[in-house]
Amino acid sequence: MVRIRSRVTFSTAALAATAIAVIPYLDGAATAQAKVPAAMPTTGSWYGDPKAPDLSGVWVRVETPAGTGNKEGWLPWPPPLKPAFAAIWRKRVADAAAGTRTDDPVRGCLPPGMPRFMTGMTGPLLIVQTPGRVMLYRDGVPVRRIWLDGHPNPPAKDLESFFGGNAIGRYQSNDLVTEVVGIKDQPIDATGVPHSDDLKVVERFHRVDAKTLRVDVTLTDPKAYLRPMTSSVTYAMYGDPLWEPHEFLCKPNTDFHPERYVK
Repeated sequence: MVRIRSRVTFSTAALAATAIAVIPYLDGAATAQAKVPAAMPTTGSWYGDPKAPDLSGVWVRVETPAGTGNKEGWLPWPPPLKPAFAAIWRKRVADAAAGTRTDDPVRGCLPPGMPRFMTGMTGPLLIVQTPGRVMLYRDGVPVRRIWLDGHPNPPAKDLESFFGGNAIGRYQSNDLVTEVVGIKDQPIDATGVPHSDDLKVVERFHRVDAKTLRVDVTLTDPKAYLRPMTSSVTYAMYGDPLWEPHEFLCKPNTDFHPERYVK
């Protein structure tokens, strides 16, 4: 396991690089080196946008409330799938029960993708806010970037699919609202619910109190779903505010048990 260096360390490197770059235009190296602080803060601060509600920090998902019918909280349940997509889902469920399912990205050591990044992972989630974007980090998966600069998502003809999709966002009062499109063709949950290229994920991040964050997730897909699917996931403030994501190597699991990944 290789630990990613902290944001504080990256900040030091960035400042040093900036200082070196301007040496030819300054009156000596001593002036350039003066741009680098003698000591960096020892505590992490992930909140860099004072004009926005503070959703930053390290969070960990709490258990989905009982009664939703599934571990990731999707409603309605069973999923309201159109016939062709319902057949795909039933086969995946049967294959999982028989131990022969092979099309889950988690089993193949691929990123879980969206919306499972938010609804299907139980490890720590780091949220970093800046004026132009919000970034979300987890162990061993690509960072999610939510752009806040006002540019729209690409038109359908130019849309490229990614594990985390293409995400834009805006602040509404004390909430962050996102729209995610262009999501790779992967199941939306551990049971194997499929989607089409028209899937759109809308998230609403709401800080309930100092130690609680709620994320409401809505899926719409007119090709695959008869009506929208929703889930509300609650996160609690993590005990280690300086937690940082890690890299790790993954060996595909041939003895597939979805409950090991979503609890």
